[in-house]
Amino acid sequence: MSLQFSLNQTFNSDLSNPSSSAFKTLSTKVVSGVNNVFAGTPGFRRSIVNSFRSGSVVTDMTLVFDKQSSVPSSSSAQAILTNNSTSLNILPGSISAGSSTTSGSAPQPTS
Repeated sequence: MSLQFSLNQTFNSDLSNPSSSAFKTLSTKVVSGVNNVFAGTPGFRRSIVNSFRSGSVVTDMTLVFDKQSSVPSSSSAQAILTNNSTSLNILPGSISAGSSTTSGSAPQPTS
């Protein structure tokens, strides 16, 4: 499941580079905060920071669940993060979640 939100802090260009210490430090903080919030969600495995970008600090993440049937709805995921306090200083109203799964079957060729 994809998850996106904005942090109330100033964007620094080092956050665009996954190899930078700034990216690694903030990524560790965000993963820890999000994992704590979703720890009680059935089937939740972990979260992964995909990128940070400008706009305060827009965080693009992936939430990993053990099986498709465990993935909460987008609105439930947003509510879980909105209603649980973290030390992340997430901007109100900036949270969005969506399905990042694809169908397991390939399209059938047409003759």
